[in-house]
Amino acid sequence: MKKAWRSLGAGLMLAGAATFAQAVPLTMDLDFEGFSKGYKSGTITDDGSSMSVRAGMFQFDVSNVSGSSSFSISSNDVLEAFCVDIDTYLDTENIVSYTLLGAGDYFGDAGKVDRIGRLYTGYESAVTDAKSSAAFQLALWEIINEDSASMNLYNDGTFKSSWFDSARGLANGWLGSLDSLQNGYSLYVLSSATDEQQRKLSQDLLVFSPKPPVLVPEPGTLALLALGIVGLILRKASRRSRD
Repeated sequence: MKKAWRSLGAGLMLAGAATFAQAVPLTMDLDFEGFSKGYKSGTITDDGSSMSVRAGMFQFDVSNVSGSSSFSISSNDVLEAFCVDIDTYLDTENIVSYTLLGAGDYFGDAGKVDRIGRLYTGYESAVTDAKSSAAFQLALWEIINEDSASMNLYNDGTFKSSWFDSARGLANGWLGSLDSLQNGYSLYVLSSATDEQQRKLSQDLLVFSPKPPVLVPEPGTLALLALGIVGLILRKASRRSRD
């Protein structure tokens, strides 16, 4: 049975990719299967250049996993992912090889990675249909591509969008709440292979795994600890009274 893996991803229906070196790289092949939650169509504009796209969460079949990494995935898993690369078409016809990179190394911007993590922590679980799936992708593109401090998909800064029905408004609301959230995930990018001319074969994709949890003692454990401390104090007091 295939295991479903969630990632941060979405969709321009296009085609391209690039490989980045990693000390002990985890590599895999991905076969595009469609939009797992549906999509919304519209236009995105980056630095004055516009393109018509379909935004939504991708789904891939995984094969030929090799190498090692803290990101755990196996052949025959199903991977759901969002796009981080608006300059390359998604290859929907061929199986494409990918290499896993740390998001910090890929973006070279700790603040951007933190905002993406906040978006995922707060709203990835809300991706349940075409509207929310498109909204998540739009918000992710805004974080990645916006050059100004303002996160607004309508008219501020270098990255904008139009149409997409009500998904754009939902995405804008999520972006406006990022400062109140904390990043609870470690982020990675699957970087596509390249051809002989070093052109990407397909879009790069964002994936995640939970950070190691902070262990907090349960109430019962805290109570036992408190009783133990009180017992030690009483024991010391008893010895002093005998002396």
